[in-house]
Amino acid sequence: MYSTRAASGSRPLIPPASAGLRTSPPASVLIPPDSSFLHRRIPDSRLIVAPRVPHITIQFLQGKGSLDLFSLDLPLPASCESASVQGSPLHGVEVETTDTQEILGLKALLDSGASGLFLHIRFVCEHGITTWTLSRPIPVKNVDGTANAAGAITEVVDLVLRYNGHSERVVFAVTDLGEQDMILGYTWLKEHNPEIDWAAGTVSMSRCPARCQTCREEVKVERKARNKTRAAIRACRSSGVPAPEPELDDIPELYPDPDCEDDPPPEANPETDPVPDSREADTMEEAEAFARNSAPKDFRDAVPDYLHDFEDVFSKAAFDELPERKQWDHAIELEPGSTPSSCKVYPLAPNEQAKLDAFLEEKSQKKDGSLRLVQDYRALNAITVKDRYPLPLISELINNLRGARYFTKLDVRWGYNNVRIKEGDEWKAVFRTNRGLFEPLVMFFGLTNSPATFQTVMNDIFRDLIAQGVVCVYLDDILIYTKTLEEHRRITRIVLDRLREHRLFLKPEKCEFERTEIEYLGLIISHGTASMDPVKVAGVAEWPVPKNKKEVQSFLGFTNFYRRFIRDFSHHARPLFDLTAKDVAWTWGSGQQDAFDSLKRAITSKPVLIFPDDDRPFRVEADSSDFATGAVLSQQSPEDEKWHPVAFYSKSLNAVERNYEIHDKEMLAIIRALEEWRHFLEGARHKVEVYTDRFL
Repeated sequence: MYSTRAASGSRPLIPPASAGLRTSPPASVLIPPDSSFLHRRIPDSRLIVAPRVPHITIQFLQGKGSLDLFSLDLPLPASCESASVQGSPLHGVEVETTDTQEILGLKALLDSGASGLFLHIRFVCEHGITTWTLSRPIPVKNVDGTANAAGAITEVVDLVLRYNGHSERVVFAVTDLGEQDMILGYTWLKEHNPEIDWAAGTVSMSRCPARCQTCREEVKVERKARNKTRAAIRACRSSGVPAPEPELDDIPELYPDPDCEDDPPPEANPETDPVPDSREADTMEEAEAFARNSAPKDFRDAVPDYLHDFEDVFSKAAFDELPERKQWDHAIELEPGSTPSSCKVYPLAPNEQAKLDAFLEEKSQKKDGSLRLVQDYRALNAITVKDRYPLPLISELINNLRGARYFTKLDVRWGYNNVRIKEGDEWKAVFRTNRGLFEPLVMFFGLTNSPATFQTVMNDIFRDLIAQGVVCVYLDDILIYTKTLEEHRRITRIVLDRLREHRLFLKPEKCEFERTEIEYLGLIISHGTASMDPVKVAGVAEWPVPKNKKEVQSFLGFTNFYRRFIRDFSHHARPLFDLTAKDVAWTWGSGQQDAFDSLKRAITSKPVLIFPDDDRPFRVEADSSDFATGAVLSQQSPEDEKWHPVAFYSKSLNAVERNYEIHDKEMLAIIRALEEWRHFLEGARHKVEVYTDRFL
């Protein structure tokens, strides 16, 4: 899809396809082959690296200190007289390297106490297995919660694992495993659910997912793609076009892929507004990538049979056509008297230049995790009349899901690029490169009003379904939620019909169908409850102590997103918010450390909220401290008739409010809570109970 054109007076970098000429190979063959099989989560790994004691002897027990020993003359069981193959926890496996196709044999330990898949660094070095270096190390914990002496995981390997008729392509974390060469941990055991005969010491892989039997063909396909890529790169070098260096960022699916993003939000009010997470690549993202991504799936594997007649909606080929003009075309209205400014051309590294060329040729063939081409529209945004169309409140969207049992999540392919820029406004969004000036024909990320325009499009298309309470939309993320499976399938077909009608296309590998538990907008949603995404919070326990204000803001940005899950959030976070003020010098003492630790504990305690139910009574508990007020809204769950939190709320006290009498602070806490949850409490069907720990 040609979504850019050369600006007036400049020469196009890439001629139209009809000209039959290309100055460089297509971007699709310049990138490394698809490696979306990198799907194992290693955010907070646990394993035991310690020598095993084969026999408990008198000498061994005497060395353990004060123990009362009793000697019994019992015969030694025959099975313990020597180490035997039968009954051994070690099992013979084969691995095949995906680049050299070398087959290697080794022993693997099935260990439900380990959290993932691990390969000894010694084995990797001895056999020269190719590794991928992680951009950030991933911490490893022992079973007792202490940091592992081998240090953090910095590399992973991609192998085909074969064991007892089982064949699967997986990613192993590389670390020191002591005496073991390989560990197959709990996540792998849970996924494959092997049948274990403890008496015979055998394992049968009879309940594997279907993809485990297809990885051999998958490797063949990638092998062909790799050969094609190598040939293309050789052609690049011979023709003088710089080829990109292979790097971890080129591995598809290793990092999250938010195709449709909001503009950077305005500076948050630390008292009431969520603080955005300013880190672009951190431990949470890496953990999320490992946990989220699965093996490559084509349309028929990813989409249920009853939706196979919508194959065109999941087609990338159909998406590559320039979208038609519609009533939602993105207008760029400039403030009166303003003039777009010029900007400099930035020097680029060879791999960046290759990405720019691919962007200009193929519109922006961004692959998951690769370099992202971003136009610097800050000057244009400063003189653009702002579109105040609101984005949905995430808390309101989540509350609307109460009662739903089935969920389907759809991801619109390249959301913003489905909207044309209004005819005549293309020149306003022109961007300068070392290849010339180019005018975008479709809406790009970075334009200040792009989120508002796209949300308008989606709301107009699904307005009636949103009003019915069966669909919610946040930019390019569509969630279908219903109480029955029959209704769910009916609504799903209606949604796909609408997408087909408006020529919006989906990415099948990023869609999830008919789930009873699903991740949406950073939360885990199931029937009646919402909880924090364990993938996103996995790295909080290992979050390093901030060394400057920017790192404090980054930490607050993450924790503040989950403030409705945390009791007395403002009270805990107050010392950190105070530290971020412009007129406050940097200092890190016991107060800041205590606040940092308490927020980490609150996040890692994994609180769960229930959805509000209008048919049940509400209870409000309010309290106040010297620096903040806090409250919790609760209801009885129909599952166990116990009171569970619906939401937490907290807000700091300003300088005047801190001087209030304690009774006035308590009353202020109640008033704030009633104002915050007015939409739940006003007109409630049952009497609302308010609890405080002081007599007012």
